[in-house]
Amino acid sequence: MGAGEDAGRRTDSGRGRRGRRTGPPDTVRGRLKAHDPFELIRWLALSQPDPRKALAELVQNSLDAGAGRVRVKRVRHRGIACLSITDDGEGIIPEMSRPDALRHIATNIGHSRKRSLSPKERLDLMTQGQYGIGLLGFWSLGGTLEMRTMVPGTRPYRLLLHRDRPDFLVEPLRGRLPLEQRWTEILVLSIHKEALPVLGGRRAADYLASELRGQLLARDVELVIEDRMSRGRSQKIILVNPPRFLGERLEGIGPIAVPGHPPIQCEIYLSGAVAEEGEPGGLAIYGAGTLVAAGFHELAALGLDRPPFTDRRLKGLIDFPGFRVAPGSRRGFVPDAASGAFARAMIGIEEALIAALEGLERRRAEELDRTMIRDLQRAFRDFYRHSPRYKMLPVGDPKDKGAGPGSPEAQDSAAAGGDGTSPGGHGAATPHSPEPAVPPVDDEPPAALLSGPLHSVRLTPSPLRVECLGTRRARATALDERGMSVTDPVTHEWSLEGPVGRLVPCAEPHRMAVEAADRPAEGTLRVIARSEGREARAEVPVEVVEEIASRGSDEGIPEPKLIDEPGASWRSRIEGGHWQVNTGRPEYREIAGNPSLKLRYLSMLFAKEIVLQSSQDPRLDRPLEQLVEVAAYADRHLSVRRRRSGRPPRTGTEPT
Repeated sequence: MGAGEDAGRRTDSGRGRRGRRTGPPDTVRGRLKAHDPFELIRWLALSQPDPRKALAELVQNSLDAGAGRVRVKRVRHRGIACLSITDDGEGIIPEMSRPDALRHIATNIGHSRKRSLSPKERLDLMTQGQYGIGLLGFWSLGGTLEMRTMVPGTRPYRLLLHRDRPDFLVEPLRGRLPLEQRWTEILVLSIHKEALPVLGGRRAADYLASELRGQLLARDVELVIEDRMSRGRSQKIILVNPPRFLGERLEGIGPIAVPGHPPIQCEIYLSGAVAEEGEPGGLAIYGAGTLVAAGFHELAALGLDRPPFTDRRLKGLIDFPGFRVAPGSRRGFVPDAASGAFARAMIGIEEALIAALEGLERRRAEELDRTMIRDLQRAFRDFYRHSPRYKMLPVGDPKDKGAGPGSPEAQDSAAAGGDGTSPGGHGAATPHSPEPAVPPVDDEPPAALLSGPLHSVRLTPSPLRVECLGTRRARATALDERGMSVTDPVTHEWSLEGPVGRLVPCAEPHRMAVEAADRPAEGTLRVIARSEGREARAEVPVEVVEEIASRGSDEGIPEPKLIDEPGASWRSRIEGGHWQVNTGRPEYREIAGNPSLKLRYLSMLFAKEIVLQSSQDPRLDRPLEQLVEVAAYADRHLSVRRRRSGRPPRTGTEPT
């Protein structure tokens, strides 16, 4: 061809449909072509550096084939580490003969029959693959891949591929045939030494459970890991179960409509447990059930790498089937129109997530305050019993009257001498329910009044309620058939069931004290009475409570009302029969996030109010306020010194 002909050809190629020139005379048009096709295949294979992800890709192929059972086996065969993935799916291109199907796989790298599926079909079928390069991931697993396949009516064949080699082999499979008529097996031989640790049974199972969570939940499939290389007592056979998210499910969020694309599926939970510092947020991004991004911190290209999407208190997943997943590594996705529509749709739920997080923070603060108030009430529970000269604070809620002067514990304490113990010294409080009177008996009672043999035993009080760390006595009364107290000698065997505390023997064998545990619980107190060869049993429920409501008293340990008055000089006061604490004071604001210091500060304010209530001297108000100010200052600075010295900070449960 001459130079003139070449120039004319270039000119013709630059004309439009009407012969108009669309470019300069030296314009050249053509199609891209790889200089060395295998070099391109090499780079595609090396773009998957994670052996775990390569394993997930092979399992994904089994799921896409509709398998009902997938078995992943790690085994050492003739000294060579091998990895096998077997499934009972429809098989490799089942409409083709086995040699043609395997030859098609080997000669069509980069083309997938799944690519023609629409996004809706991909969503309905939960199909992820579309690039035809998933098999190349075996380069990060081992040196050789052997694909074995069989469908009914044909003999089994295998395809053999080698790492970093352009040739392949398709041949009939020799040896013993499996019993099933339809099966596919991917066998990776000569597993890399560096890949072996991450492919261990439990680690592989946990990774696949997270990576393919949506796929496993949406399909009726059994995925089993069999690790024949693990040693000792390590679990050899593991059923892969998708992990369950912990926390409170956010209802009403999702599915989110995306115009022109499948909707976004949301499964979002609020968790009080925050991830460790430096860890990504708990919201993972999936594409048609397969993990494509560990968290929103990876979505900087879409402008979503910010709160609330990256908040570590959010757990769960966001699944958008419209993503075009990056080939090779299968991490991230192409920033196209679909991902842009996804970003715009996610902005629509931003306010709902912010409101949910603010609500969680409020509930956590309220729960922290309730815990702190319980600790405060526990700290002063026995104060009146040891120092009855002090008045407690006015209360309006019966649950706050637990340690006031009118409470049963205080009345029992006064009757016993003010120390909270019974005259016998073996119990802290007389039972609230009246014990049955036992008629006095003479040494030789009249025959008409003689009791009969043991018939039953009565245990009082019932139920037995006792405060945390308190003590309460129970009494067993042996009765005859007429309901009279048995006069014959009776022995008693006591037992306590449940985490309610322990038994403390009393001087009288028919009495027993229950020393309560330090937290609310329920249990059972039992007694077996024996006399003259006869036996009777009785039991009563035991309830350990925070406090027992008082009767007839308006004093106790109230829950403070928090008032925000930054400009006021008072720190606490009794106003309208309520104990008020000023949260606007600078010292309170500085310790609001420190439960330990906050509890100590409230304890000092409570002590100040007790002194004022007992003395009725308003001149003490100012000095006591100053005392609280100085003590709070010392507490804050001592806490800072403890942190700087590396000593563990005090907890809210330590004595104040």
